[in-house]
Amino acid sequence: MSKGAVASVFALALAFPAAAATNASADPNIDRVVLAGQADCSKFGANFAPTSVSASGGGVSNSRVINSAGQPSASYSQLVLSPVAAGPGVPASATLTCTNSQTGLERTIVQNFTLARPAGNTVVANVDIF
Repeated sequence: MSKGAVASVFALALAFPAAAATNASADPNIDRVVLAGQADCSKFGANFAPTSVSASGGGVSNSRVINSAGQPSASYSQLVLSPVAAGPGVPASATLTCTNSQTGLERTIVQNFTLARPAGNTVVANVDIF
């Protein structure tokens, strides 16, 4: 699924529902952004667990399977988006898929955000997407 190699130097914080946090890493001189963080599905009920996360914007997209062991909250890492152009950013969207461990029913959360690499020598940028 990955469309780019991993290069992590910078953190871009993205927040999921229920205050779960996501980080993104990239070198300001390299055209990759790497998303990693915490996904929380507890808003759908006790039997829902995160099963995948995806992001797309600026003509790039990628997704990762989340191994949550049936827990309502779990970490994911290495969701690489490349190439991401330098500049003010592009419209993007992120999707978290939550699956009921008993029925297989899926629920999704989709949110729009701006996907951007840090400018100049800046190595940290923050954006809330969920």
